[in-house]
Amino acid sequence: MLRFNRLRMSYRSQNLLAQLKGRTGMAPNIAGRLAICMSLNDPSPPNPDEYDEKGSEIHPSVLFGEYEEIYRVLLARRLNHDGLDPEKYLNRMTRAHFNRGTASLFARIHDVSDVERAILQERQA
Repeated sequence: MLRFNRLRMSYRSQNLLAQLKGRTGMAPNIAGRLAICMSLNDPSPPNPDEYDEKGSEIHPSVLFGEYEEIYRVLLARRLNHDGLDPEKYLNRMTRAHFNRGTASLFARIHDVSDVERAILQERQA
């Protein structure tokens, strides 16, 4: 069965999430959920080798909360679409989507009013 491991974010993502929290008050786990969704909406697969593992760890139950199973299905579907074995690549690509999405989210969110706008734009994409 597919299971998430603890996710070690990049040092850059850790810093971006801290800044996002300061800008919006949004907890890193909530921002991380949005970040993953934004990355999943990008048709190109992220490159996991672009991201270091020097940031803090986040446990799947904290990152995904009660929606862990939904995220597992979303990520497994995406891995299948990208031609990657979910059993082998789930955690590596989850980390890549998290880090890529964090950079994208940070670029679009300057204050709390930008959150709704970003979500609506992602729905239209």
